[in-house]
Amino acid sequence: MTAGPPGERGRSLHCARCGALNGSDFDRCIRCGAPLVLPSPHAPPPHAPPARGLLDGRGLLATKILAGLTSFVFVGQLMAAHGRGLGLLSAWDTPNYLRFGALFLVPGASFEPFRLLSAVFVHMGVLHFGMNMMTLGMLARAAEPAVGSARFAIAYVVTGLFGFGASTAWNILVQPEVVCTAGASGAIFGVMGLLLGWLVRRRDPRWKDLALQAVFYIVLFGFVVNASNTGIRINNAAHIGGLISGALLGLIYAGPARRRYEGVVNAGALACVIACVAALALAQRSPLWRAAASLEGLSQLEIHGREGRLERR
Repeated sequence: MTAGPPGERGRSLHCARCGALNGSDFDRCIRCGAPLVLPSPHAPPPHAPPARGLLDGRGLLATKILAGLTSFVFVGQLMAAHGRGLGLLSAWDTPNYLRFGALFLVPGASFEPFRLLSAVFVHMGVLHFGMNMMTLGMLARAAEPAVGSARFAIAYVVTGLFGFGASTAWNILVQPEVVCTAGASGAIFGVMGLLLGWLVRRRDPRWKDLALQAVFYIVLFGFVVNASNTGIRINNAAHIGGLISGALLGLIYAGPARRRYEGVVNAGALACVIACVAALALAQRSPLWRAAASLEGLSQLEIHGREGRLERR
């Protein structure tokens, strides 16, 4: 933070990127970290809409759409659980998770690739859903205004895919076992990584605190819970995959803006949302959950031999 010219003291500056109000002695925006420049006599009014094609992130449009889609899926899970006579506050059965898009892996067997995306919107209970949505809301308030809604939507979907891709690679190549896994936290760690990469490239010292938080949640929360005998398994591979891919996107997003690509970015964000809806629709049409529901003793699918497990993300 450096002082502005003497003649400009006392004047408040609006960030051209996110519109936040900053003091005259700031050289970077307190909200998004963008460089601040003093307005010229010919500059547009401070409250004028940004002259850019990317969706403005101040309204958190992408977060609302993604959280709304996740909530829609969760309501469907609640209704399906109630229809099967399951408690709303208890853990549900495997057919419920598979019906709405959870990822199911069996070593040596093929799997449905669309579940790498649909599983981002599926949760294994009320607490799982609530914690993920609360964390998403907190992180999105900083991340989406910084990068814009279009880029945020792309980052959320891409990091969710990379998270489940890393989980799949781990469970096939490193630790082969039957796994049913779902949840948004891989993409949420992707949002954390997005902020981390953004701050690092902009040389904002706050990246150090954020990096410590990421390590805390992965190591203490993820590995400690898995080492305990609570019966809950945290998908650490998905968390790490989401965090790394998000950090790479943050480094890219914080670079020089290229206006000629803004239309492509907007189209990419729309394609990501459409892909999410399509993946969820394919999960509903999949025969996998119907086969699971028709089995006698659903534990045959939940615990295959002695190595199966359910994973929360």
